[in-house]
Amino acid sequence: MLRRHVTGATKPSASEILDRLEVWGQKLGLDATRSLLDVLGKPQQRVPTVLVAGTNGKGSTSAALASILSAAGLRCGLYTSPHLEHVEERLRIDGAAISETELGHWLRQVLDAAGEAPPTYFESLTAAAWLHFAHHGVDAAVFEVGLGGRLDATNVSDPLLSVITQVARDHAPQLGWTLTSIAGEKAGVMRAGRTCLTWHGRPEVQRELRRCAAVCGAHLVDASVGAELDRLQAPLAGRHQLGNLALAIRAAEEFCALTGRELPAEAVGNGVGALRWPGRLEWVDLEAQGVHRRALFDAAHNPAGATALRAYLEETGLRFDLLYGSLAEKEPELCLPVLAEKADRVSLTAFDHPRAASPETLAALIPGNRAIVYGDAAVALEHCLAEASSKTRALVVTGSLYLVGEVRSAFRDRFGVPTAARDLLTGFASTSSRSRASVPRDPLR
Repeated sequence: MLRRHVTGATKPSASEILDRLEVWGQKLGLDATRSLLDVLGKPQQRVPTVLVAGTNGKGSTSAALASILSAAGLRCGLYTSPHLEHVEERLRIDGAAISETELGHWLRQVLDAAGEAPPTYFESLTAAAWLHFAHHGVDAAVFEVGLGGRLDATNVSDPLLSVITQVARDHAPQLGWTLTSIAGEKAGVMRAGRTCLTWHGRPEVQRELRRCAAVCGAHLVDASVGAELDRLQAPLAGRHQLGNLALAIRAAEEFCALTGRELPAEAVGNGVGALRWPGRLEWVDLEAQGVHRRALFDAAHNPAGATALRAYLEETGLRFDLLYGSLAEKEPELCLPVLAEKADRVSLTAFDHPRAASPETLAALIPGNRAIVYGDAAVALEHCLAEASSKTRALVVTGSLYLVGEVRSAFRDRFGVPTAARDLLTGFASTSSRSRASVPRDPLR
């Protein structure tokens, strides 16, 4: 049985455990996670939780909220997914990632409690996160929903506050093919008698969220009403991040009010200022062949994300080359043409994932045989950086977080930058432990 292979005297590492669990695939539903947590002593009931659902922006919003709460003096946990390079990135306290040793410890406890019915990869990590946060006595834990909301493993908690960021089309086979059905699944994080914050979006989305709130008795609040975005100083690039940041600030205010705490004005400024969210409109400066180069990493993995990235690139006015790879189910036919149209040079590649779209299939989406196809991401990167005419252009790496993670790691191996995501403090921490890594200049500021 699986349990015998991942528990006992050998003490397999977190990576070894998760590699073996990956064969069980993805599973929606709460019963298995709830039963597992019951055996583990219901750690989710000892952690004051905020659930953050949505299609785009939920990771950035979660990270910003956690950073603000830490700056306000709360010990704050943050659980996000997926990761860029290392799984430890998903579990953080006050911006610092869990160690592989401690993650392995919690995962072995999870598998021991599961008995003969092994949980999935995501269920195991979610249970480990609650064990980790409960053990360290966090004052708050921000959980980014993995997929949907209603049937996501994170939804077994009883959140004090729920947040729903922008809703767009994604994961249609699991969540439905209309924005209304997708919004209904996201609305599953609402709770009777409690507040759910949202951000003004498409009319059909807002109608469905209001309907769901009325049915379950939640108090739905549109945080965009009265928000003064022009006064915000966002550390993350892209105008769309202003809405995510304003939503996070409002969520921090609500959480502090619910728990009888004050949110000092300086906590908002300090928390926002300390925020780092790698792989999302992340600029990296490097020296390649004696020439200064710039690269932009962004996980524009669905049509809404691709549109936001294109808008940002148009704002900068920079010429760029595009290095793109996508999962097959992420509608690259709606994403790639939007970005390729403005690129000087288009390189298409695959990455290490069983559902990665073949670069040949992607090439057929671009008219005029403009794209150059590479079967390996490392080879593609080498050619992109060696192209003589590209020295005056930025390199944009996008399409999937998996590709961004691979290329980001390759950059570090070759040039020493950027900092590994698990070693980067993503939010506010004490001065002695805060990362002093320089942050590349955003061309819009």
